[in-house]
Formats: sequence, structure tokens, C-alpha cells
Amino acid sequence: MLQQDSPDDFIIATGRTSSLKDFVQIVFAGVGLDWSKYVRTRPELLRPTDIKISRANPEKAYRVLGWEARHTIEDVARMMVASEMVLLN
Repeated sequence: MLQQDSPDDFIIATGRTSSLKDFVQIVFAGVGLDWSKYVRTRPELLRPTDIKISRANPEKAYRVLGWEARHTIEDVARMMVASEMVLLN
């Protein structure tokens, strides 16, 4: 991306849709906890302008840069937990 002749915008993503709930479940599972025992939703705190579903299309990054995701959101969540566990120990 930085070696391109002219600046451009690229979306770096997996191209798969995941919810925040999915991410939270994976992270909590990574430390052996049931997320539903610790996470509460308060509808009055939800903002009407929040994006409900976000999908990213990385096709341009693949076409122009030859880039494609090597990790899923599940992989990223597990790597984040593993990194934090190393710091805590």
C-alpha cells in the first residue's frame, strides 16, 4: 500500500460479516468464561446512529495489491487474548 505510485484508499478486511456478540463470545471463551454471565445490554445506551451490520469488501486490495486476509476475526480475537495472557503472566 505504501509503495504505490500514487496514494489511494484500500479496505483491509476479511470480507466476512461478524457481530460484536460473536467477537465477545470468542474472547470470553478464550479465558474460559461464559460471556452471558458478565455482559449486559442496556437498550437505552444504544445510539440510533450506530451501525447495526458492517460489511467490508477487500476486493480492491486484492486486485491492486494482491493482498488477502490470512486470519479470520476468530483468529484475531484468539491472538489478542493470547497476547494479553502473556502480559498478565
